Amino acid sequence: MPFYSTKAETDIACSAMDVYSYITNPANWDDGRPVDDPGWTLVPPGRRPAGTTWHEDRGEDWAILEAEPGRRWIVRSVDGSSSVTITYSISEVDGMTHVFRHMEIEVPEEAAIDEHARAAFACSSSGRELVTQIKHALEGARRVVLPDVPLPASTSQTS
Repeated sequence: MPFYSTKAETDIACSAMDVYSYITNPANWDDGRPVDDPGWTLVPPGRRPAGTTWHEDRGEDWAILEAEPGRRWIVRSVDGSSSVTITYSISEVDGMTHVFRHMEIEVPEEAAIDEHARAAFACSSSGRELVTQIKHALEGARRVVLPDVPLPASTSQTS
């Protein structure tokens, strides 16, 4: 069976557990894409162990193949004779969290595409856009905006 894959990675300014908790929380996803303003909260790690399955509104059945909190999450969808496997590998490096996303799609022979189309798929920006959206959602949730308040006048006396 032919397969196609895409890879994307980024560094995020938050802990590996925060990244894992965000990625593994279905409330942060809409139609396979991260929700732009998730209002996320951390959930207990490991709340969805390997072996957990669910059915998406779009009709796809998914299963968690591996769930290692703060390090790795692998999910797979099988639809007839094709399948999609998505792996997130997470590691803390120099105060940042490195996220690597790998998606593999297996299709039946009759759905195979030529080498040019395969290369275009592998170089597509969708995976990069997705990890960038995750980065922005997590880093944006951490920003604190202070109100613009004037400093009080000095009360010190000089002689």
